[in-house]
Amino acid sequence: MDNRCINGLDSLPAAARGCVLTIGNFDGVHIGHQRIVEIARSLADGGSVVAMTFDPAPDLVLRPADAPLRVVPQAVKRRLLLKAGCDFVVTVPASIEMLSMTPDDFAKRIIIDTFAPRHMVEGPNFFFGRKRSGSIDTLGEIGKQAGFEVHVVEPVHLDLFDGRRLVSSTLIRHLVAEGRLADAELCLGRPFTLYGRVVRGRGIGRLLEYPTANLQLGEQVIPADGVYAGLAEVRGDTSAAAISIGTAPTFHSKPQGVRTVEAFLLKPPGDLYDADMTLAFARRLREQRRYDSPEALKAQMALDVEQVRQICC
Repeated sequence: MDNRCINGLDSLPAAARGCVLTIGNFDGVHIGHQRIVEIARSLADGGSVVAMTFDPAPDLVLRPADAPLRVVPQAVKRRLLLKAGCDFVVTVPASIEMLSMTPDDFAKRIIIDTFAPRHMVEGPNFFFGRKRSGSIDTLGEIGKQAGFEVHVVEPVHLDLFDGRRLVSSTLIRHLVAEGRLADAELCLGRPFTLYGRVVRGRGIGRLLEYPTANLQLGEQVIPADGVYAGLAEVRGDTSAAAISIGTAPTFHSKPQGVRTVEAFLLKPPGDLYDADMTLAFARRLREQRRYDSPEALKAQMALDVEQVRQICC
């Protein structure tokens, strides 16, 4: 793991103290998060920019049954924060003990004693401490007393398909789940991407002469059922890909309830089992539907692949 990614608060390098600090979940590291890091970077003046984030996230601890799926896996989030301009990413578990701290205790033990920041950069909806009782105004008052300055970065708004929206991780999850990946890409500043491992599937693609790589995913939100054009990256190679998400309705007379993500790579990939793969989505081509026969589905897949070739090659 990159030595700029630090687990826990007990092994911070000296360079992480006296930093410009930002704290949050940062799921997706969307353009709003990137703006926060950009402002932090402008304040660093030769010092370090540190992002403190959580694994597990607070909602997984407080409301495990209602916790949302993630926009990106934790490891990817850390890489994206570094790419955005952080010098260190510190990941801590959102334990019950931490979540039970008063805002004053959290500020003293976590922010002041651990990081001794010169500046903190947050959005206006930053909350901390027990029951989220500490606000950005609370943090500003603590900063005045402790000797650090709090900078508030206003949220980013974008004109999307259904109007002007405030960019947030929650919005991006909603857009992805609806298959609105063009809007999600605007919010992320990059294509929405799935990360998974290739596993053995049902073999349907091979029977149709379009062998697919089936992905085993973690806790990421999955786009709506449909066929998409995108780019697959595996073992350092990139290929245009026709990506299918759904329950194979042509081969099941009743809904199976088991959704799969599989990709046909236009560049012959060889044996991919157990390989890590990323799928970056470019465009939604069509909805999933039930075809009258495997031959009819095969003919449609040929059209899908040609569209992918035109879009991604």
